Amino acid sequence: MTLGAACAVVAVDTGVRLGTSPVRVAARLAAPDAVECTITAVKELIGSAPSRRSWSGADRCWIEVRGLHSDNGRRIGSAVLRGVRNSRGVESAQLNYPLSRIVVHLGEPEPTVAEVCEIVTAAERRAQAADNDQFRNQHTDLPGDGVVLAGKVIATAANGVGLCAAVAGRLLMWPRLPAGLSALVTLVDYQPRLRGAVEDRLGPEAADTVLAITAATLYAVTQAPATVAVELVRHLAQTGEGLAAARAWEAFEPTLATDAQCIDATPPAQRPCPMPRGVVEKHAERSGVAQGLAAFSVGLLTLDPNAAATAAVVTAPKPARNAREAFASTLGRGLAQRYSVLTLHPPALRTLDRIDAVVVDPRVLAIASLRVGQIRGVDEGSRGAVWQWAQDRLEAGGLTAGWHRVPADLDGVRRNGRTRGEVLVRNAHHPLAHGLLAEIRRAGAEIASVDVDELDELRSSFDELYDADDPLDTALAAAVQSLQKDGMTVAVVAAEAPRALDAADVAIGLLGAGGVPPWHADLMVSDLEGVWRIVHAMPAARRASRRGVELATSGTLLGALLMIPGVRGAGPGPVVAGAAAALLMGHRLARGVLGDEPPAAAPVQDWHAMPVEAVKRELRTMNSAALPKNSADGPRLPGSAAAGSIRRGIGDFITTLRGELADPLTPVLAVGSAASALLGSPVDAVLVGSVLTGNAILAATQELRAERLLRRLLAVQDPPARRLTDGGQQENVAAAQLRLGDTIEVWPGEVVPADARIVQAADLETDESALTGESLPVPKQVDATPGAVLAERRCMLHAGTTVVAGRAVAVVTAIGPQTQLRRAAEMPQDRTSAVGLSTQLRDLTNQALPLSLAGGALVSGLSLLRLFPLRQAVASGVAVAVAAVPEGLPLVATLAQQASARRLTRAGALVRSPRSVEALGRVDVVCFDKTGTLSENRLRVSRVETVADCSRDQVLACAGRATPPANGERHEHATDAAVAEAAESRGAAVASDAHLPFRSGRPFSASLRDHELSVKGAPEVVLAACVDLAPSVERTVARMAQSGLRVIAVASRHLTDAQARRARGNA
Repeated sequence: MTLGAACAVVAVDTGVRLGTSPVRVAARLAAPDAVECTITAVKELIGSAPSRRSWSGADRCWIEVRGLHSDNGRRIGSAVLRGVRNSRGVESAQLNYPLSRIVVHLGEPEPTVAEVCEIVTAAERRAQAADNDQFRNQHTDLPGDGVVLAGKVIATAANGVGLCAAVAGRLLMWPRLPAGLSALVTLVDYQPRLRGAVEDRLGPEAADTVLAITAATLYAVTQAPATVAVELVRHLAQTGEGLAAARAWEAFEPTLATDAQCIDATPPAQRPCPMPRGVVEKHAERSGVAQGLAAFSVGLLTLDPNAAATAAVVTAPKPARNAREAFASTLGRGLAQRYSVLTLHPPALRTLDRIDAVVVDPRVLAIASLRVGQIRGVDEGSRGAVWQWAQDRLEAGGLTAGWHRVPADLDGVRRNGRTRGEVLVRNAHHPLAHGLLAEIRRAGAEIASVDVDELDELRSSFDELYDADDPLDTALAAAVQSLQKDGMTVAVVAAEAPRALDAADVAIGLLGAGGVPPWHADLMVSDLEGVWRIVHAMPAARRASRRGVELATSGTLLGALLMIPGVRGAGPGPVVAGAAAALLMGHRLARGVLGDEPPAAAPVQDWHAMPVEAVKRELRTMNSAALPKNSADGPRLPGSAAAGSIRRGIGDFITTLRGELADPLTPVLAVGSAASALLGSPVDAVLVGSVLTGNAILAATQELRAERLLRRLLAVQDPPARRLTDGGQQENVAAAQLRLGDTIEVWPGEVVPADARIVQAADLETDESALTGESLPVPKQVDATPGAVLAERRCMLHAGTTVVAGRAVAVVTAIGPQTQLRRAAEMPQDRTSAVGLSTQLRDLTNQALPLSLAGGALVSGLSLLRLFPLRQAVASGVAVAVAAVPEGLPLVATLAQQASARRLTRAGALVRSPRSVEALGRVDVVCFDKTGTLSENRLRVSRVETVADCSRDQVLACAGRATPPANGERHEHATDAAVAEAAESRGAAVASDAHLPFRSGRPFSASLRDHELSVKGAPEVVLAACVDLAPSVERTVARMAQSGLRVIAVASRHLTDAQARRARGNA
């Protein structure tokens, strides 16, 4: 046996094994029906009417019913139900209108699926009367239908066999047919009108299979192994997606069958306007026009049918389709296998790259347990008692979701003799609700819903809230259509909203416990993490489609160059290479989405509304229910840690470098340099490539250096924690070592290490400007603050805030990413206008590229008129086009940014992204955060107003005497520090004999020196204790307060000997 024959045998064996592997897998999946489904699929491919879809398992079968969505749908459904229920061996039957299925529970003697299908067919014919064949060619597919899976397997097997035949033909040097034959199937496959005609005749699935078999055959006889290999990989991915969906259907089916009855009266939603086209669709239309013009022009000029066929193949947008298909197939398979997502309609995954808005049903953001929410019409001092009343009634089962009137016997709830206080009882928010809304915003989509009380504190996360005057489902559907009218592609996340799901472009249905399955959904998920995963895939889907279009454009341009006589290479080569790269890129992006970690679950408890004992009891319950973390078997070796650090460093560098190469000029220059190399100018290609690579390496190096410095700074700033043990001892630990339920103690000047509920507090004030923007210290208390917004939760300590006065003992309620500060930091910001060098380069590219291409075409045309050879004319045009692109601009800009970043670093400013430096030169408006920027986040005395005959120095001296002495090097209260500093600057500071400090519930401080009592505090308290005040004093206080000043009143009095002794005893 010769070497070529041996290689051919190996190639045939490998190809047969590869091509038939899906068949073997499908046979194991549904062995009894595999042969029958395959035969049925083959019949459909050769023009037979679509068979009736069916699935059977255990003692049930799902049979397709046609015509349920027609005007006679009710009559057809009744006839089918009556016919099936009256049949022997049928225990029960349920009709599902959204899926066009009748679910039959079989008994003894058990009829076959074919017999049940015959019963359904007969009932349909009786109900349709004269229109017996009206719905003969209509069918609805489900993931478990064997015929659909069989079609995918046949297409994959055909490509596998075609690959082995093409390889064997190359090795054995068999004669091959002209390569132009493949253009026939390419024209049909990528011309929208021709493909649409085939799909109208056969259906989308059968059309895919027929085109795949035809293409595999033509690629085999023309011996194009690379092309058929790319097609094989794509069909393998689609087959894997179908197999995973079939397994997911088998897992979901027992749950769905328990509530399969759905006599849905929801009319089919009509979209108010056509769905906007995505980048792939727009490119496909442009490519279709270019394909027809190129094939006609080349054929007319060369009179060579093979050249015209090559032109048609070269202009086919294969990479664009392959990128989307690879991404969607990999994503669909991973969602089904790892996250329990049932894809009822696979085209929904191909629409993720077009989603502009997401409408969220408020009910999917809630869980079953009830919570006491808002409280209105109640005095501040009575809110705790009202909350406790509502909580007791809730635990006793006496309250349901909604607003409830507060009993009149509770203090502080009556107004003019009538009870006005109300309490909202709502479902608790899901732990992933905040993370899901943040991910939708991060994906670049608008968030909309209806305005209901259950949203509560989540309202601020939505871009648009529609009125909920109508039933919730109707209001959600109206919101969907309103967004669609505005030209958006809308996804809906809902559980029991059939109208909204039916109106959506992508319907994501949440299968709730005990609820009705979302039969109108395209994607059915079992939990909110699955919804997060789908939303998380939207930005990656856009990147896959956009890069696929770039690869398709690049492949077409390079392929056109290879068609020039004298240029080495085959025209379709770059297109095939681009298609393969698109498959790899789409697969990699989907794998990245599937491997990302979901956000940390937020606590569902309202710690600020609960008494201290209830907080401790709930935390003990949570800790006992939590599973212990697995500890490592032993200490990590230094070598393994170093190796891991090196791998992470290399991975970060590659990721950053890839991001830098995403510059808008990169694809233009890459194609231009490749074209120069093909036309005989490799030096130009090397120079352009060097510029691109060097620019990206410089920018990536600076960004990584800045990130490392920032991580070091953050590590140094990680606040320590003072944890109290069970024995009352103190131990200093890192904030990262704290756990829920730990007891911590905080002192003045310390940063709070975690969110915590205050247990004990003594004159406690905190600086919460980093979280809420409040510049003044916030007094804290132990009593609960139910129904309070974040800035008014006085019983809570928040991580990242600073203690300015007093001490406190608190119990930890949230750590790490669960804290309010981290959640606020991780919430994506509103979309801003596009600025920066990247945007300017993109605009410059969009404006200059047509002109440079036109200039290159003009030069090539003039060269041809001067009778230059075609290759030389095109080379001159390419050189002019590439020269018109400012490839040196990114490098010059990067060098300038690097120099500016280094100068700023020497000045004490850390530049994370050098590109931000460039934007400083174009700033028109500067917005400042006052606290800690324009101000130093400390108080000072700015105005002193006198009364009667007192001088400014006397007022400052009185205020200084009323100020308690410093505790060590600092005063406990920022106000005391400001007053003491002002008094000392005027030489008015005088020591006192006794002091009464400020504390919660006593809004003033006092001191006694000899017989002189000095008081400093809130004007409404101090002035109320004074006599013979002029009315102008209160007006002065009001005027100062309106100007944004924190006003403090000062008063003094001479005491008798007895009063002085009594005051000293109480100090």
